[in-house]
Amino acid sequence: MPERTSPLMALAQKLLATGVPSLSSLVAQVTDAEGYAQFVNMVKTYLPEREQEILRDPTPASQIALFVSYFEDRYFPLDEFFRFGDFEGYADITYHIPVVVMGYSYEDYHEACDWRPGAMLMTFLIQSPWEDDITVSLAEACKEHVPPQLIERAGQIRLSLDDAHNLLEGTKYEPLALWADRLYYNTGNFFLDTDYEMLWGGGEILDWSPENVADLTRQWQQAELQDNKTGDFMGWLEEDLPRRFEELVTFIEERKR
Repeated sequence: MPERTSPLMALAQKLLATGVPSLSSLVAQVTDAEGYAQFVNMVKTYLPEREQEILRDPTPASQIALFVSYFEDRYFPLDEFFRFGDFEGYADITYHIPVVVMGYSYEDYHEACDWRPGAMLMTFLIQSPWEDDITVSLAEACKEHVPPQLIERAGQIRLSLDDAHNLLEGTKYEPLALWADRLYYNTGNFFLDTDYEMLWGGGEILDWSPENVADLTRQWQQAELQDNKTGDFMGWLEEDLPRRFEELVTFIEERKR
């Protein structure tokens, strides 16, 4: 015989099957009707084929987390807070696009001694973008990976932003010039030229317009390409740091003569 189901359980199953919102979702929709309407519009605009799946999730937080997951697969990353955040309403996500940025702030630069070896050595070869320098401490950190005499040679040829482009563009070492652009906020790319201090310190509020999403998607694709180029170059250096860093230093020395 089939297992009997109580009337209450049958009603619960029927409600779930028809996608009736949970109590927390209903409360959020009532107390933040404008935010909910904006969120629904975002789902319809950017993920129309996922509308039913997202809006049937039981809570605002889980709906937003699902939206963020699918959005990132198609467009660009959003702040991870919205995947794990403890919030009840929709306003935080609808107020503006919570972008992830990749620029290096003053504080980030002054932590370069703790970066991966390839990044440290590339940073040492570029003149500081800030008034105060970290040459001494960065040099000491770099000496843990390559011979001290090689660091002394590198210290004599540290490149300005212009020198990096003039000497390296069109060569296999061009990613070092791209790295200089990153350090100097000179890439022309929103994601690479913006750090979190800028973003949180009164930067431009990016609303959820299709134009902004399209532009940010394009810029994110460009940012990934450039980040991959510099990351691959760091990896190439790290495969044989002493020999390949000396190769790079020698090339710059010869080009500067």
